[in-house]
Amino acid sequence: MALFRRVPFLTCEVSPRRKVKINLSGCNFSCRGCFAIAKKECGRSLSVEKLLELLVKSCRMIYGELVDDAQMTGGEPLTDPDYLFSLIQGLRSYGVEKIGISTNGYMLNEDVVDKLRALLVNYIKLDLKAYSKGVHMWYTGKSNARVLRAVKLLHEYGLNFYVRTIVIPNIVDAAEVEKIAKFIGSIDENILYRLYEFAPEQLEYKLSRKPTEDEMVKAYNAARKHLKNVEFFIYKPSNPSIYKTAYDPNYKVVEVRADELLETFMKIDKIAKSADPEWNVQFFTMNQILKEAA
Repeated sequence: MALFRRVPFLTCEVSPRRKVKINLSGCNFSCRGCFAIAKKECGRSLSVEKLLELLVKSCRMIYGELVDDAQMTGGEPLTDPDYLFSLIQGLRSYGVEKIGISTNGYMLNEDVVDKLRALLVNYIKLDLKAYSKGVHMWYTGKSNARVLRAVKLLHEYGLNFYVRTIVIPNIVDAAEVEKIAKFIGSIDENILYRLYEFAPEQLEYKLSRKPTEDEMVKAYNAARKHLKNVEFFIYKPSNPSIYKTAYDPNYKVVEVRADELLETFMKIDKIAKSADPEWNVQFFTMNQILKEAA
């Protein structure tokens, strides 16, 4: 019996590196600050075979060849582990060398981590929303006990991973970030930890505001008390040479969007454009890719 998942879009990075992000919709968290279109079940229902076909044809259209780096994201890729495992095996059969997963960590138990190790997954990005139990429960609707355990499991099993957190003023601030960093450091102070700005523009209600650059630097410095490898993302930093930032001004993408969601994407683009006049994402529709590549 074929496995299916809904796919709202593919993100094809064209600069500074070539990499495809496969967005699988549906999530087991209900994060108050999440504006990702993939958080709910949406997009085109695709079997693993059809998704691989779309991926290959998208790569040929955009890059001229299949890329060697693919990342599963969402949503939450691990809400259906069997689909994810089958997709990874399919990518390997097509010769994709580097495979990664972006996850909230809730489903990373011993069996899943062992399977990912057996599948030779190259890297895992684990979101740790908050360390304080109350904050995490309020923000996501779930306990963070399994997520904290996931950090330990990934380290114990020797997988290549890093942890990341969204800095949200008055919710996940420098003090909360330091708690997270202290926990990570108690496992291994060499684990990479990345901090990202909260982006409120797409939310329908006011949860918080975007952190200032000073607040991001404060959180960064708090994390560095406990960890050797800390990076942070500031969109258009005033002086990127002072601190190690994950921001790259050359970052560009081409999206492959489900035709069923084009009206929703138009609204997203309009809001993004109002926040950043330089916003201009090139895209193809899934129908265009499949028709022209046929």
